[in-house]
Amino acid sequence: MIEGMRIAPRRIAAALAVVLASVAGAAAAGTAAAAEDVVAEVRRHTERYQDVARARADGFVAGGGMVALHGIHFVNPTLQLRAATLGLDLAQPPMLLYVEREGAFRLAGVEYALPARPEGGPLPASAWHVHEASCHYRDDLEWPATRAQECPLRHPGSNAPFVLWHPALAVAHVWAWIENPAGPFAPTNAALAPWGGTPESHNHARTEAEAAYSTLNHHVAGAFLLVIAIVVWWERRRPRRLPWAVASAPLWMAFSVYLFLSVDPEAWPIGPGSIADALADPLVLQHKMLSFIPLLIGVMDVLGRAGWLRSPRWRLVLPGLTLLGGSTLFLHSHHGEIHLDRMFFHHALMGAAAIAGACTLYIAQRSTTVPTLMARAWPGLLATIALLLLVYSEG
Repeated sequence: MIEGMRIAPRRIAAALAVVLASVAGAAAAGTAAAAEDVVAEVRRHTERYQDVARARADGFVAGGGMVALHGIHFVNPTLQLRAATLGLDLAQPPMLLYVEREGAFRLAGVEYALPARPEGGPLPASAWHVHEASCHYRDDLEWPATRAQECPLRHPGSNAPFVLWHPALAVAHVWAWIENPAGPFAPTNAALAPWGGTPESHNHARTEAEAAYSTLNHHVAGAFLLVIAIVVWWERRRPRRLPWAVASAPLWMAFSVYLFLSVDPEAWPIGPGSIADALADPLVLQHKMLSFIPLLIGVMDVLGRAGWLRSPRWRLVLPGLTLLGGSTLFLHSHHGEIHLDRMFFHHALMGAAAIAGACTLYIAQRSTTVPTLMARAWPGLLATIALLLLVYSEG
């Protein structure tokens, strides 16, 4: 009996070892199966993007050059914004990873980036890793920084200009099209080594991603202005008491704040550098000055409806501001000089609509048909500018 009692623990330990090994094996098999399912789903939803032209047509733009063992990032700003606000959607990766040789692109995988590591979801927790807060420069190089204000205006090594800063992100990869020896969710892929990945430090041209951000920003501004146009139409349909008579004023002010912060994320106050640096850049200065016009429109509307601006001269301020903004758009360029291209055409159309709006406001101040003009023509012209912003493109 004693002998048996001595042997029993060994047998129990052996039995437990077998059970644990079985459980571990089953868990490993389950993980492998789940990984295969994820890869299969990603392949199913990105099959069409093996043709890079399809990716470009769907809004993906090259965010830079080839990053060693990582690929060329093609980013869809709209999908990235959606992921940042609504969370992970395996079927809609915001980034596609390509490799390229002699103009031929090959899809390698996809990348997801979220503000924080999600709880649960289709990807295993081990797939997520932290991309530290970083400054990004026009030649694809990065520089660690906890705040945008800590970013050097130019990369200390390459002298490339600053483009944007992002906070720490939770990032996951799925190597669905070029198999990764380290596994489908590894952060880098050694199989991409033959494609190299040394960034061109002298490449300081405006990137596709910067143009895509500008396009997205115009679209958001268009949606914002369309809401304002609808509210202006509502408040002008008939006489209304305060505060409903100035329901659009807070929207004008919020629109101004949005424009001030969003149009130049690389400049003060979000980006590095001082106010003096922003004032020294003609394009940034123009953007900042234009962003104050909606604020002044909102303030003037409130003061005028409250009866604090009784002098006839004050009535010229609103059409004057609109005329100033519209005229400036004819001289506006993102390239440092005027080009008669699609971008100029878009700005010119918006400028013409704004000038027409200024004329409408001026006539409304001197006409007996003020209610009709203000209730129909003014919001109609605002809606026209909004629609032009919504279809704006720098692609």
